[in-house]
Amino acid sequence: MGLVFSLLGPLRARFDGRELDLGRPQQRAVLAALLIPPGQLVATDRLVEDLWGGDDTRWPKDPVGQIGTHVHRLRRALGAPGLLVGTAGGYRLEVPRTAVDLFGYEAGVAEAVALRHQDPLRAREVLQRALGAWQGPHALDGVPGTFAERVRERLAAGRFAAVKALHGLDLALGRHAEALEPLAGLAAGHPRDEEVHRLHLLALHRCGRTAQALAAYEDLRERLDGELGLEPAPALVELAEQIRRGDAPVLLRRLPRPGQLPPDIPDLVGRAVQLREAERLLRAGGTPVLGLSGPAGSGASALAVHVAHAVRDAFPDGQLYANGELYAGGREHAGGGGSGAVLAGFLRALGERPDSSAGLDELSARYRAALAGRRVLVLLDGVAEPGPLLPSVPGCAAVVAGADPGALPGDAVRLAVGPLEPHDAFELLARIVGAERVRREPDAVAELAGICGYLPVLLRTAADRLASRPQWTVAELVRWFAERG
Repeated sequence: MGLVFSLLGPLRARFDGRELDLGRPQQRAVLAALLIPPGQLVATDRLVEDLWGGDDTRWPKDPVGQIGTHVHRLRRALGAPGLLVGTAGGYRLEVPRTAVDLFGYEAGVAEAVALRHQDPLRAREVLQRALGAWQGPHALDGVPGTFAERVRERLAAGRFAAVKALHGLDLALGRHAEALEPLAGLAAGHPRDEEVHRLHLLALHRCGRTAQALAAYEDLRERLDGELGLEPAPALVELAEQIRRGDAPVLLRRLPRPGQLPPDIPDLVGRAVQLREAERLLRAGGTPVLGLSGPAGSGASALAVHVAHAVRDAFPDGQLYANGELYAGGREHAGGGGSGAVLAGFLRALGERPDSSAGLDELSARYRAALAGRRVLVLLDGVAEPGPLLPSVPGCAAVVAGADPGALPGDAVRLAVGPLEPHDAFELLARIVGAERVRREPDAVAELAGICGYLPVLLRTAADRLASRPQWTVAELVRWFAERG
């Protein structure tokens, strides 16, 4: 069995089944930062910020010394000194990912997501087993520090989404009676989550409690109007109308809800104005198209992904994604290797089976039909001909990065993405290499930002190089760039 770690609940370590004493809370916080992910070098100044935050006025007198003391005690607690390696400027915990419950859980959720349309029964089994890895209500329960708090928030959101997916699979498999009680609890605990309420209404209806379903819908509608001045999402309104008319089938057709967005960029900085404008546009209804463009390295693609994640709750029926010539589905199609291939992949993701001989016009018509009545977000990055891929039905929207602005429809909203402001460039570097290193060399940091043209992609590349070389100063990296022209 060896050494294993549990993060999904209280932080625990066991060796061959024997519980290890991990010491005081701050010592546990250092261990947590070294475990996510294991084997990665974590700079000492990053550990200081993870434990005490970015405000150095709140740090203890000798934070680096305290980190060293915690590491020394952790080596003794783990009973294997060679696992926790110290290098110039940082530490690394050399244990495999399979020794940490978090990564097995995340792999199980990812497997369930991949299976949910082809084999919902298997997907439910995998997802239920993955959720069974949780040993408490909160990850890293009782572990202090800003890093632990960020991890808790991220995992809590992911766990909630996984639980919703589990009950969605229950309804797809006809297990509405089993799902009813837990969905009622979720609806009570999350009064504004419309997807939970949609599942709850559907479970009530399928259990023959139609009047209660309609009463629950009216209660939600009045609460959203009174507290937020909003109407329920169209999918929820449509379901309520179906139930009210008596034409909602006992088992509705299972419509796939693709979730194709790439991972979000957690440390995006300096784009607050564009993000606010993008959210306002995409949440306003209609069929909005947002174009983001800028010079190479400006991070338009990263901003597009971040925007898509920020508004994904407004598009509960799924998100589609295409990147250049790479497309969802992965097979050539008679409609063409460009837009036709992407459309064929989108149709498969939406639960359709496009004819391999269909031309672009037929694919476009089927695409519009598949989107009708659904709220789907389409994210296109670097696609040469975005026009045929843009949704043209109410309730759907598109975010397009890197396309020629002239290729977008006349009513599209275009936002420019330029270089970062100097203070934002400093913030990006500080987040990656540590605030202390940036504060120590403000002139060198300013020179490095200038070399990178204040472009976030180049800044991130430079910062990653620094982060992987904790013994380097910023000035040394500047000289390294200068020597290479």
